[in-house]
Amino acid sequence: MVLALFFALFFLLGCTQAERDNPLDPDGVNYAWAVGESSSSSGMPSSSSVDGSSSSSEGSSSSMVPLPEYALEISVDPAEGGSVSLDPELELYEQGTVVTVKAAAKEGYAFVGWSGALESEYKEWYIIMNGNKTLTAKFELIPPNSYSLEVHVNDVHGGTVRHSPSGSIHVSGTVVTVTAEPEFGYEFTGWSGAAVSTENPIEITVDGHKALTANFAALPSGTFTDSRDGQEYGWVRIGTQVWMAKNLNYNADGSKCYSNSNANCVTYGRLYNWATAMNLNSSCNSSVCSGQVQTKHRGVCPTGWHVPSDAEWDVLVKYVDPNWTSNFSGGNIAGTRLKATATGGWIISTGTDNYDFSALPGGEGRSDGSFFQSVGYYGYWWSSSENYSGTAGRRYMSFNHEDAIGDSDNKSLLFSVRCLQD
Repeated sequence: MVLALFFALFFLLGCTQAERDNPLDPDGVNYAWAVGESSSSSGMPSSSSVDGSSSSSEGSSSSMVPLPEYALEISVDPAEGGSVSLDPELELYEQGTVVTVKAAAKEGYAFVGWSGALESEYKEWYIIMNGNKTLTAKFELIPPNSYSLEVHVNDVHGGTVRHSPSGSIHVSGTVVTVTAEPEFGYEFTGWSGAAVSTENPIEITVDGHKALTANFAALPSGTFTDSRDGQEYGWVRIGTQVWMAKNLNYNADGSKCYSNSNANCVTYGRLYNWATAMNLNSSCNSSVCSGQVQTKHRGVCPTGWHVPSDAEWDVLVKYVDPNWTSNFSGGNIAGTRLKATATGGWIISTGTDNYDFSALPGGEGRSDGSFFQSVGYYGYWWSSSENYSGTAGRRYMSFNHEDAIGDSDNKSLLFSVRCLQD
C-alpha cells in the first residue's frame, strides 16, 4: 500500500501535464484522452482500452432512442360531485413524468377514491407516466345523518393509512380505527387535524365532517438485508432520494468480481454488463430494448430498489453540487463530495464523502472476465437509460478529478451498480 501511495503521489506531483493527461492504468494500458477518442471529453479513459471500440456516438449509424410521450385522461363521477386538478397539467407527458392529482369535493359530496390508473382513497396522490392512462375521481352524495372522514398523509412517499370500517362516509357516531404504516426509510411521528396524538392506531368518532392527517418523517440513513442472499447494505437519504451506500454485490449470472477475485467483490461489489444489470436477455447488449425498460427498472437490484436512470443520477449530482448545470460544463465537484474517504478503496483518497454515498472505484472489465482494469483509480456505474442499440448511460468518477460525469458506453462492458430506492 505504501508503495502504491508513493507511485500515485509521484504521478500527481512529478509528471508533466501531458503525462497526467495520458496516464498508464494499473495494468499498464496507456489511455488516450483526446476529445473524439473517448466517450467523454473530461479526461477519463476511453473504453477502447477494454474492448477495442470507442463509446463515442460520433459517426455511429445508430439512431438515438426518442423519449415516448403519453396522455392522461381525467374524468369525474358523477360530474357534479367535484373536480380534479393536475400538476403539471399538460396535453402529453414525457415518459417518467410524475403528475400530482388532487380531487376536490363539492358541498354535500365526499371524495371516495380513484379508479383506473390509480387505486387509492387519498384525494391527493401521484401518477408516474409510463404509458397512456385514464383516471376517474369518484364522489358520493352524503346521506342524512352521515358525515365524511377524510384521511390524508403529509408526504405521499412517507407511508399509508388504513382504517376500519373502510370508506369515506359513515353514519353519525361510528367509531373508526385508523392505523398509520410508514414506508421504508420513514417513521410515523403523529396525527394532526381531527386528533393530535402519537397513538397508533387511533380511534376517531365520526360525529361531524372530519379530516385526519398521518404525519411521517424521513430517516437519514439505515440498513437493510437483501432477502435473496442475506447480504446487508447501508442506505442513505440524499435530498429526495434514498441510495444504497455501497455497490451491489449480488451474484447474478454473468456478473464478475474484478480480476475474478472474491476479495474485490467484498470491497467493491460485483461488476455487471448492462443486460445483466437490467436483468434482460443478453441480446439487449447489442440491440434496442427500451420497450422492456420500466420507469423504475428493478433489474438486478433487491426488491423495492431499481437501477437509476440518467435523470435520477442528474438529480443526485445537482443536489450535492447546486452549481452543476450539465455534464462537461465545468465546475462539477460532485465526485469529490460523493467519493469514499477510505484509503483502502481509492489509490489516493481525495473524496470528502459529505453525504455518506461512499463511492468506490470498482474499475471495469470485459463481459467474459478475460480483462480488467482501473480498480482503485476509476469507478463506473450503470444507468438504466439506453442511448443506442449498443450503448447505455453510465456515471463515472476518478481518483484525481472532482467531477461525476455522465455519458454513454458499450453495453457489453462490466461496470458497478448502485441501486436507488423506488
